[in-house]
Amino acid sequence: MATTDNAIYIDSVIEKTINWNSIFVTHSKKYWDPMFRFCLSLTNNKINAEDIHQTALFKALKAFAKFVLKYNGEILSEHEINELFLKPETQYHFKNWLYRIIKNTYLDELEIQKRWNFDTSENTLENLSNETSSHSSQESSQQNFDLKKEEKIFYQLALDDHWKKRFTQLNDRQRSIIFLAAEDYSYKEISAILEIPMGTVMSTLSRALQKLKSNSSNLE
Repeated sequence: MATTDNAIYIDSVIEKTINWNSIFVTHSKKYWDPMFRFCLSLTNNKINAEDIHQTALFKALKAFAKFVLKYNGEILSEHEINELFLKPETQYHFKNWLYRIIKNTYLDELEIQKRWNFDTSENTLENLSNETSSHSSQESSQQNFDLKKEEKIFYQLALDDHWKKRFTQLNDRQRSIIFLAAEDYSYKEISAILEIPMGTVMSTLSRALQKLKSNSSNLE
């Protein structure tokens, strides 16, 4: 979040000297397709996904200067911004930031937010305890909480157009987590993007994987 001084700096200096619209398009355009797929994973509806995609891009554009200042205290030129985006860590945080904006835009609907929050109820966390107890030792040995290679391959196949109809079996949280898993995010990273406990990520993936595999023998 930008400080008051940064907000003044943006209004009085940066907005007048830097073409933020053009720079935002330059650095975000390569993420537009995966952003839309993430929207689709949440909504399971193309029209709703397009609405969320457009709204999220508009929100990101308006907040882009604040994002840049968060990672570089003072920006004096477009060249400095382009240099900043040459850093892999900037690209990483930028993409995650875009995904969080999409998730928050999706949750703007009050009823959706209630349903999303309900999935982190005590019942869900109790299920997690039961589901993960049998392989907790294996998970603890994975230093970065990485998904298994075969699971990532399965999720990537499940996102293929031929298999998208199977997503109707899953809820929005399951679909969004599978999408991020297929995008090569770890449990910890998915937890940070969706702002839900890592245990919930793991248990949700486990249930979704079982549901998909029960009707997808060809993807084994």
